[in-house]
This record gives sequence, structure tokens and C-alpha cells, in this order.
Amino acid sequence: MDEKFEIILPDGTIFRSKKESIVQGFDEEGKPKKMKFIQKTECDRCGQCCQLDTPILLKEDLPILLKGYITEKDIYTIREGERIRSRIDGEIYDASMEMIKIKPIFGTSTCLFYDNAVGCTIYEVRPTVCREFECWSQNYTITGLEKRRLTRADLFRDIEILMQAINTHEKKCSLNQFSELVEEYANGKEENFDKIVDMFLFDQAIRSWAKEKLNIQENLLPVVFGRTLFELASLFNLIIEKEGENFIMKVRRTS
Repeated sequence: MDEKFEIILPDGTIFRSKKESIVQGFDEEGKPKKMKFIQKTECDRCGQCCQLDTPILLKEDLPILLKGYITEKDIYTIREGERIRSRIDGEIYDASMEMIKIKPIFGTSTCLFYDNAVGCTIYEVRPTVCREFECWSQNYTITGLEKRRLTRADLFRDIEILMQAINTHEKKCSLNQFSELVEEYANGKEENFDKIVDMFLFDQAIRSWAKEKLNIQENLLPVVFGRTLFELASLFNLIIEKEGENFIMKVRRTS
């Protein structure tokens, strides 16, 4: 159809569309400019999703771990009940299940395997979530995540003593329980102070034990036990400050 779309603008001028989808606009100085619209239908390796967040690993991704394209030092565990900040809307959510993710570049939200010059450095063997993500259709949903997600049991099920340590840590340092204790403490239940401190101490103790007794390297602890309670404290409205040899714990009040 040759008929062109047109509309009268507030100043009385007429806007007419062109076949090549180029429209007239104005830059910051008020000078005319052209904006060209194109339809995106596949990944062009722009890198926006790589810089927005890091991917969750699924059971289908186990082969790329076994072949060493991604190693255990490149990943970390999000534990059930962990508070995470969404890169989409900036809101904080409680993780409803355990998940394993690729680490970001330190101090950023950018995937560890993203390079500004070349883009994704493991593009041909990238994780399933990256392959299924369709930015052009705004498809952010991972179908069947609960069943498909990779867990620590998938990685360590054959190492009995390590799985025992992980399960013990989950019982002693449950993030759902931690959240409840902190909330009650903030509302005046002062006897929770010792319980919260005990959680911090056990979280540190089991990591030290794993390094000493199981020879687990420091950079593997984030996947074995997740992030430390000290790292997560602020997301649960706890402020931990060091004063000399002591740590001071404060609750950040929320409206």
C-alpha cells in the first residue's frame, strides 16, 4: 500500500512517514536530525544483556563446566531466601530457590566473560539462558527454571563430606531464618542479637574449616557456600561496622 501515515503536530506542521522508516526529529540544539528505525530479529552481539546482569546456569550447561569453558571459580551460588537487586527495575527480591550464576566483573553487573572489544568471549559455548534470551521480543522469562536450574547438588553430589557441609550451613545459616531474626530484632526483640551473631560466626567458621580441612580455595567458596553474611547484611538492613577489634551491628530503619 502506497498511502503514507501522516499526523498534524502541535505547531501545525505535518509529519509524514517514509517507506524506509526515517522520521524527522531535532537534536539538543534544535537542529533537524534523522532517526532510522530497523527491526531486530536475532542476536547481533551488541552486549547490552551481558552488561545488564550475569546468566543463571541450567542443568543443560553442565557440559560446558565439565569441559572447562566455565570453571567453578567463575560462578557463585544464590541461596534460597537471598535478597537480590533486580537489574531490570532496581527492586530487591527474595530468591525463591537456589540458583548458580556466573560472577560479574568486580564492581559491575557485567558478565565475567564479556569483553568491550570482542563481546562475549565464550559466545559459541555460551550458557543456555543466553541462547534463549530474545531481547528483540522482550522475552525475559526462563521457562521451567525450577526444574532446569543447576544446583550445588548437581555439582557436588559425589563429594559426600562437602554436601554434608553445605546442608549443615543451610540449616545453621538459613537466609529465611536470618531475615526473620533481623526483622524481629529491628522490632525490639533484643534476644535475637546473640542468634544473629552466632550465624555470622558459624558462616565464617565453616568457610575456614573448608579451606583448612578440604583444601578448598578461597575463590571457590562463593559457589560452595554462597556469599558471606557480611556481604549480604546490608540487603537485610543490617549495618556492620568495625571498631578496633570489635564489630558493631546496627539496624537500618525503613519507612
